[in-house]
Amino acid sequence: MKVFFFATLLAVVGSSYAIQCFECNSARDSACSDPFSAESPALSEAFVVACAPNATYKAFCRKTKMSLFLNGEVRIQRDCGYMRRENYTCYQQRSEDHFFDVCQCDTDNCNTATSFQAPIVAAFVSTIAAVFFTRA
Repeated sequence: MKVFFFATLLAVVGSSYAIQCFECNSARDSACSDPFSAESPALSEAFVVACAPNATYKAFCRKTKMSLFLNGEVRIQRDCGYMRRENYTCYQQRSEDHFFDVCQCDTDNCNTATSFQAPIVAAFVSTIAAVFFTRA
């Protein structure tokens, strides 16, 4: 009986926990832009939300850097995500007039990263290596 009670208690407590993420868009509030001061109590109070539960997907935190070519604008969006791109911490989506750099993470308030240098450098190095090895 004690084991059943303990298991039920753990299930209720575990299911009631929601990951917390920063949720903002620099198009509406410039404080969301990079560099982002995650330690600021004012920003935490204004932007931290508990991600809504989803019956199908586990919530995670996400940061998207949107580079819009037509007007040269760069926007930052931080939010809760539900449909994860598996096997990637960060990835890039491209179109003719914009590209998105997206990073996803699984701990509270983790969508504060100010740099996408690692994925960009990795993409550059792998492109150079592919060109070099295809010519050899």
